[in-house]
Amino acid sequence: MISRVIETIVRRAQRRRISRQFQQHMGHGGDFENPRTYQEKIQFRKLYGNHDFYGLVADKFRARAYVESKVGKEHLIPLLGAYDRLHKSVFDTLPNRFIIKANHGCKWHKIVHDKSTLDVAKTVRWFNTLMQRRYGRADGERHYNFIPPKIIIEELLEGPLGGSPWDYCFFCYRGPEGFDYNFAITTPTGKSASFGKEWELRTSSIPEQELAAHIKPANFDAMVRIARDISVEFDFVRVDLYTVQGKVYFGEITCTPHSGYGLIADPAHQRMRDEMWHLDSANPRLYKPPRSHRFASPANRRHIDPIARTALSPEEMEAT
Repeated sequence: MISRVIETIVRRAQRRRISRQFQQHMGHGGDFENPRTYQEKIQFRKLYGNHDFYGLVADKFRARAYVESKVGKEHLIPLLGAYDRLHKSVFDTLPNRFIIKANHGCKWHKIVHDKSTLDVAKTVRWFNTLMQRRYGRADGERHYNFIPPKIIIEELLEGPLGGSPWDYCFFCYRGPEGFDYNFAITTPTGKSASFGKEWELRTSSIPEQELAAHIKPANFDAMVRIARDISVEFDFVRVDLYTVQGKVYFGEITCTPHSGYGLIADPAHQRMRDEMWHLDSANPRLYKPPRSHRFASPANRRHIDPIARTALSPEEMEAT
C-alpha cells in the first residue's frame, strides 16, 4: 500500500514536469492519457511504461545480453572491461584505441584515439563522478533510474572513410500488420538524414556529397533483419546500428528518442510517425498504467496479437 502511494506521488510530480516541458518544447499542450501523436505516445511511455524492462534494454551493459539473445554475440562491439569504478591501473592493459561509456546515460562517453595523449587521472575522476549521477530525471525518463551504473570499455570501431562510423537509426514499429520501419543516418557530429524504407529522402542536414558514401550499403538488408529481431518485443523502439567492413554492430536501444520533445517540421513525416506507432497499451511487458486508468477511446487500447510480436521469417520479411 505504501509503495502504491509513493508511486502515485512520484507519477503526479513527473506528469507536472512533463506537461510543462511538453508545452515549452512543442508549443502546445498534450494528451498523455489518450495519446494520438508520436510525441504524446512517448510521454505515455515515460509515465506508464514498464520501467524495469526499458531500463534493462537502455542499459548499455545489460543490453548486450539482451541483444545477444535476439541476434547473436557476433553483432556486439567487443567488450574490453566493465567496472563499478575506474582506477588508473585499468588503462595499463588497454589497447591504444578504445571508447569508454557510462552505461546509464546519453552521450556520457569518451573516445580515445591515442592512449598516450589521454589524461588518465582526469578521465578516472570524470567517470567515477558519473557513477553518482542519474540521467533522465530532468526530462522525466524514469527508466534510466532502473539502470545500475557501470563503466564499460569497448573496442573503438572505425568507419569506412576513417573516424567514427555513422549511425543507422532504425525506427522500428510492430502493429497489427507486423514489423515496419523507417530510418535515419546520423553523423558523429550529429547531422542527420531521414528516409522512408525505400530510401526516399525526407529531410537532411548532411551535404549530399558526404551522404552519398553511406547510401544503400551492401549489408543493408541484414541491418533491417537485425533491427527487426532486436525490436521484436516492442510496439515502437529505435535501434541504432553500425556497419563496419561489411559487418553489422549493435549500437544502442533508445526507448524515448529526444525525450518525446522533438519537433518534426514536415507534416507528412509527422503523420507517418503518428500512424506507424500502434500503442500496445494492454501489453504488461511494455506498459503498467494504474488500475484506475481508463482510456477515452477504444482505439488507444489496441492489443497486438502475440503472433505479430514474434520475429518474421526471412520469407515473410521479403514480402513486407
